Amino acid sequence: MSKVNRRLVQSVTFIVPALNEERVVEDVVRDIWTVVDAQISSYEIILIDDGSTDRTGDIMDRLAAELPNIRVIHNRPNIGLGACYQLGVKDARLDYVMMLCGDGGLPASSLPPIIEKIGTADIVIPWMPNLRKIKSPGRYFVSRSYTTLMNVISGRHLHYYNGLPVHRRALLKQITITSSGFGFQGEILVKLLKSGRSYVEVPVAGAEATNKTSVFRWRNLASVTKTVVKLLVHLFRFKPILVGENNEPLAQGGQAVAEVRRSA
Repeated sequence: MSKVNRRLVQSVTFIVPALNEERVVEDVVRDIWTVVDAQISSYEIILIDDGSTDRTGDIMDRLAAELPNIRVIHNRPNIGLGACYQLGVKDARLDYVMMLCGDGGLPASSLPPIIEKIGTADIVIPWMPNLRKIKSPGRYFVSRSYTTLMNVISGRHLHYYNGLPVHRRALLKQITITSSGFGFQGEILVKLLKSGRSYVEVPVAGAEATNKTSVFRWRNLASVTKTVVKLLVHLFRFKPILVGENNEPLAQGGQAVAEVRRSA
């Protein structure tokens, strides 16, 4: 595993939503906090209880009272993963944003190589070489088909679109995210990539800490399909984000030159 030899100077908000994960959420959050606290100087962890009916929310409140730089948002009722992400981005205070699922799908042990790349590009995109091992055949087929289609739309050759990228918060504020369901990360990536934003991909090990298979549900597949259709329509009208000399996004209508950079 890649080692981080110094504390990251960039500031990062981690968004951790969970729904009825009382069996695993405490260990997942403690593991995230331990890695992040050791390797990032300025950070915050936003825990989102997305309408849980078990003890997930109570566990989150206790962790926030015990561990520094953690706060909790309680949703009533459940609003879904994509909407939780947007809520977390709205509440975030720091420069970079990353979501980590409360079921431990991306274990904290995989964070160091991702943290190491923060600040080297606008987007840090983790992908899992062991994806076939951790997904059922049906879910793997849907995932690979989705990636292929999104690559056609974006004009890139990414390994994975539905993972947990690190984004600059300023860039997220410059785009409109229309999907609140399963396909929201794909929408964000395509829009930022079409704007010429720089990116780096990082191979990491994925795991599934729960036995849930909620990702492979017809309603999630319908969400992805809806997102792809919206993107196809949107790309005909999408205006790339404009950036100035300091690589900061400018409001539409300002004088700027569109930046076009590829991954390192």
